[in-house]
Amino acid sequence: MRKFQFSLQAALGLRERSVEAAENALRGVQEEWNKNQRRQQELAGEVRAAELAVHSGPVEPADFMALDRYRAASLRRRLRMAQEAAEIGKRLAERRTAMQTAERDRTLLVRLKEKSLSRWRFEYDKEQQQLAEEAYLSRWNSR
Repeated sequence: MRKFQFSLQAALGLRERSVEAAENALRGVQEEWNKNQRRQQELAGEVRAAELAVHSGPVEPADFMALDRYRAASLRRRLRMAQEAAEIGKRLAERRTAMQTAERDRTLLVRLKEKSLSRWRFEYDKEQQQLAEEAYLSRWNSR
């Protein structure tokens, strides 16, 4: 009996590599997302710290004006970061979809391989059974 060979093994290898590539791409976009979120939180923390610094000591009118300008500048930065986050979110959704598609394609080939292996085992067991029966009959007939 021939040994088991899956005719689509090369395709399965390609699918596994495409899953790895999709995972790496998804991981990269996820890191971008996390970095953007951290920067937004850091900016919010910096604004809070500036507000506390102004309100904690003696206050000059120039301090309030500087705080207002800083708030306006940080608001513009936060809006840009929010736009970036929206773009990253779209790319993240695309990468997740690509990842799911790659996993689905790989899973399909894995199932085909398992079915093929199951059929091969069935045929192998059947052939072994026939060989055992022939050996038994030849021993029986030789008596």
